[in-house]
Amino acid sequence: MKKKLIYIFAFIGLIATVKVIYDFIKEQSEASQYLSVCENVKVGMTLEEAKKVMGDYEYYRRRNRSEIWTSFNNSTEKTYYLTYPAVFLASTGTEIYFDPDTQLVTKVVCGE
Repeated sequence: MKKKLIYIFAFIGLIATVKVIYDFIKEQSEASQYLSVCENVKVGMTLEEAKKVMGDYEYYRRRNRSEIWTSFNNSTEKTYYLTYPAVFLASTGTEIYFDPDTQLVTKVVCGE
């Protein structure tokens, strides 16, 4: 009986390990795709055009998706940007900064 339990737990562990590796590879593939199309996003585009270029229209279906961030610096000015996942060991992912009033792209960072 103990031997059966050990085999069952080993099998569950193997399945869990394969799932983790599969998810990692899938997330890295998506991050690489974002990075490769980032060069096509230009300052002055509308945010909707930038999302279309990035392929972000079905972001709600993806686990590894873009997010809108708002940050404050030392002044009272807010910074708004979309951030996309980074590839493994990259310091940043793709970031698209925009003006919330005009919805125009003001800066694009394609990973670093």
